Amino acid sequence: MIAIVREHNLLNGYRFALVEYGVLALGLSVLVAFYLAAARWLDAVAWLGIVANFVTIAGFAVTSILSGAVDHGTLPMRDRDFRRAVARSHPGVWRRTTLLIVTQCVPFLLATSVVAERFATAASPTASNPG
Repeated sequence: MIAIVREHNLLNGYRFALVEYGVLALGLSVLVAFYLAAARWLDAVAWLGIVANFVTIAGFAVTSILSGAVDHGTLPMRDRDFRRAVARSHPGVWRRTTLLIVTQCVPFLLATSVVAERFATAASPTASNPG
């Protein structure tokens, strides 16, 4: 999942991903607060989980920006030839993007899988930590 999130942010632009997912997280936090105020705990937890998924993606964008990583930005993706080149250089990107979209909508799924992947990578003596 970590590689999928990083690929997504690279192809869409780190700043765009930060703004997109940051704004969504802030906006959906209003729903969390509303459901908490209404004592609708299950609804609040579900929306909190989705917010956690969005914060995960925004967090990866922040770390990429702070590390000085270079992305493509959002404008090139509007060009058909660039999108074709991306499809050739990143085979399966649409399948991975679909997986990312699905995991964002299931509360805590993306955040949990990223944390689990970090722990698995850290515990494995032969695996390299991708970041």
